[in-house]
Amino acid sequence: MKRFIRPVAAAMMICILSVAVPVYSEPEEMPDGVIFDSDYYADKYQDVVDVYNTRDTETLYMHYRTYGRYEGRFPTRAREDAALEGKVSGNIASANKIVKKAVVSDNDIREYYSKSVFIGDSVMTGYKMYVNYYDSLASGAFFLATNSYATFHALKENSNLHPLYRGVKQPVWKSVSCMEADRVFIMLGTNDLICWSVDQTAKGIFDLTQRISEENPGIEINLISMTPLYPGASKNCLTNENVNLLNDTLREMAEDNGFGYVDINTPLKDGGKALPPAFCSDGLVHETNAAYAVWDKEFTLYAKQLIQE
Repeated sequence: MKRFIRPVAAAMMICILSVAVPVYSEPEEMPDGVIFDSDYYADKYQDVVDVYNTRDTETLYMHYRTYGRYEGRFPTRAREDAALEGKVSGNIASANKIVKKAVVSDNDIREYYSKSVFIGDSVMTGYKMYVNYYDSLASGAFFLATNSYATFHALKENSNLHPLYRGVKQPVWKSVSCMEADRVFIMLGTNDLICWSVDQTAKGIFDLTQRISEENPGIEINLISMTPLYPGASKNCLTNENVNLLNDTLREMAEDNGFGYVDINTPLKDGGKALPPAFCSDGLVHETNAAYAVWDKEFTLYAKQLIQE
């Protein structure tokens, strides 16, 4: 197979997210080992103190985690000084990275996925509905998924099928920039294979990773295997045989470029060659909650392994 080459990336943007803020009361060590400076934060951002009517360390830290870092606020004076001196960009200075741990808690996994974006088509939309309904450890992730989405839509600047983000249809690499995410998970190919060959589909997925990387320097790219079809089902080039060929190509692409790779295809088949009837909702590719429970288990294991490494 032709080796894929990972390019140099370009610039990130910072946008605002909104989630609920619980209240705690102990000093906080951030995931990168730096101690959150609540006195600095309270003095620097009096508007936050006014809203919550407290200088409590954990209340302010939770504001930083859920709002502040997305607004470009800093957790310590040193981070602010580093950004002002140009040693690091503001978004990097404000962000927290996952650190490796010997014991991984559910909260660690939730934190991991709170900085993750899932990109995909209607099959991915099903997983989005599952994690929200069942409150999985991945329920805090962002999703950029829409029905019929394919890489040949994703690579167009003005496609009408781009997923909405904050009411705006735009290429996914621009939406990812607004999220200040640490990583993306990409699962596309179902609709591509209806129209394209395996090689064309693989190239489309690779080209998309490059656009995302160019717009979001340093972001982690993870490829998700395509999932299997119902026994005997097919649509043009969309067959279980071609799904397997594409997954082999994606795995090699990940190895060649330092991407992550999540294999959901194999556990869904459970030793067989196709998607079991209990896992299929439409006789073709769409899946049941039982299938998405398998997804959820695999993503939990994947995050746990990476946090522990």
